[in-house]
Amino acid sequence: MSFAGGCSIMEEITRTEEAIKHTYGRVVALERKLESETLPESRHKLLETELKEVRKLLRTHEDQLGHLRTHNRKTFIFVVALMFVIFSLYMFYVLVVGYDEF
Repeated sequence: MSFAGGCSIMEEITRTEEAIKHTYGRVVALERKLESETLPESRHKLLETELKEVRKLLRTHEDQLGHLRTHNRKTFIFVVALMFVIFSLYMFYVLVVGYDEF
């Protein structure tokens, strides 16, 4: 997965969540149409096929969202660890040199 174009992970997560909401709405609309008894058999089969494809797309979006959240979590852990290392180095410097040198 490429994050080209200067787009942040949070923006990708937001876009994917919006796509999931839209896809859920499409699933609900297709299911309502399928419940209608006035549909011809050919239209009914076509809607069932479309519903399967939309559900497959929904699973793809949900998998992508899970991957993005995992990536975001790893980035957050890295930043926290880096801040801890920098703070520890600063505290070590203050212990060795002393606070009065500032």
